[in-house]
Amino acid sequence: MVYDKNNILMVYMRIHEQDSLEGIYVTDWQGVIIMPTILVDYENVNGSNGLKGTDVLCRDDTLIIFYSKNCGKIRYDYMQEIKESGCEFRVIKLKGTGKNALDFYIAAECGIISERGENEIAIISNDKGFQAVIDFFGADQNANQIQIVKAGNIENALTLFHAPEDAERRKKIQNRKLLLDLSAESARIEESNRIKKELKNILIGTEYECKSAEIIDFVSAKRHQGKKALYTGALHQFGRKDGRKIYQLLKRKMSE
Repeated sequence: MVYDKNNILMVYMRIHEQDSLEGIYVTDWQGVIIMPTILVDYENVNGSNGLKGTDVLCRDDTLIIFYSKNCGKIRYDYMQEIKESGCEFRVIKLKGTGKNALDFYIAAECGIISERGENEIAIISNDKGFQAVIDFFGADQNANQIQIVKAGNIENALTLFHAPEDAERRKKIQNRKLLLDLSAESARIEESNRIKKELKNILIGTEYECKSAEIIDFVSAKRHQGKKALYTGALHQFGRKDGRKIYQLLKRKMSE
């Protein structure tokens, strides 16, 4: 993709015609959106999990998918997550054909968004040419409050913004991307399964055998919190009478 300054200035012109993917409702913007506007180069990323991260979208986000006749399908799970998020959602279909045409649509949308005063834009694409759009806005003295980022999927893009209002979501995304020690995690699962099996055996033949699944879940959640938490938790979840009996049963059997 090749841009010069004259091409980039075309971002102030609306050059697209709105359209929709089959079965998807297309809405218009209403007012100023504070949270990020996400522009997806669907032709570029639809085969590489570019929509990964739809599960962390929220109602204050705007998501716009730019697509062509060559990529008019979307995975069911992604579409469900978009609907459930309540985000402002639009799709824009390429009118006609042309090399890099969708790229110019996205560049144009960046200009329109900036004119509305929004200051966080994410371009979802693996196309290195979009760096020219980022450089253009970075060089504009009047646009120095705008942050434009580019990433290969929605999840990665959202971690690149800095707004304090969105800190909790960034932390959630970063936490779920942490790398864990495979051996340690396997050992934890084995220990958990051992305890569940032991608890099941303890409850066999007792009046609480029918509550085995509930009791096992309860103990699994409380077992690292100490005996006091286990006792008070049993009273709260199972009632004073049954809670005492269950606690004494577990305490006696597990100490044998």
